[in-house]
Amino acid sequence: MTLGLDYAAGRPSPDAIKAAGYDFVVRYLSDGGPGLPGKLLTPAEADALRATGIDIVANWETTADRMLDGYPAGVYDATLALAQVIACGGRGDRPIYFSADFDATPDQQGPIDDYLRGAASVLGPGNVGIYGGYWPVSRALDNATARWAWQTDAWSGSNRDPRAHLHQRIQQVTVDGITCDVNEALTDDFGQWSTPVVPQHDSGETPMDMNDFTAYMSNVVSDIKDIRQQLTGGRDRVDTPTGVDITASYPGWPQLGQNPDGTHRTIVDGLAAVLANLADLHTTVTALARTHAADTDAASNTGARQ
Repeated sequence: MTLGLDYAAGRPSPDAIKAAGYDFVVRYLSDGGPGLPGKLLTPAEADALRATGIDIVANWETTADRMLDGYPAGVYDATLALAQVIACGGRGDRPIYFSADFDATPDQQGPIDDYLRGAASVLGPGNVGIYGGYWPVSRALDNATARWAWQTDAWSGSNRDPRAHLHQRIQQVTVDGITCDVNEALTDDFGQWSTPVVPQHDSGETPMDMNDFTAYMSNVVSDIKDIRQQLTGGRDRVDTPTGVDITASYPGWPQLGQNPDGTHRTIVDGLAAVLANLADLHTTVTALARTHAADTDAASNTGARQ
């Protein structure tokens, strides 16, 4: 089990965090404020955490019900959050959790979802997470407005969403003199910055060099010419200063007969001729059948009069 901390009242030393048995921290991003000077992650702190082998997860949190300000607030907060992540050596392809730090009701889910959509317009939908109790977290996951979830025991009762990536326990510990919340990672990837970048289009195949490509395309061109020759009788199109030489480019096949203009038929011409002959044959057979039927009726009438 991988355990981590979140803290706001100060900054315990990375060595103390490691010695206490914790492997990651969820650190806060904010637009400022003097109330909790230790809340905001700083570049120096981030460097020290990384140097000690402690993973970092980012969470944006200002006022508890900030999400109720909707879409514009999400855009504004995500823009500042991403800038702070980059300033602290983080990456733009890792998620940022946004806090719904209150007992949100179903009626408040609309503004919460709008806030998360605003954040997604900055970060991309795949990089937006939510922190909160069971109900707003579950609703955001159901509505696909958050892809990452950090669920707290607060306001959750005994409910646990199995899709959550992080779980904040109702448990506090003191590390290096700072009161910290204890968190449990529920998945291997829970948004930590150290997760390796996964190539999106790496098939494991080596690139084709120019010689191989030329040889490959030569075969393709040859096959195309074979198909052209079968269809038209000519392997290549013949261009002249005045345009395409139709006779030379589409010589047709003597075996298929001639068109009315005396040129040899191509396969398409031959098929058209066969279809025309079939139509003529159908007309002839139909006429013969009608004649035969008329003759039969006439013979029957003659026999009846005798």
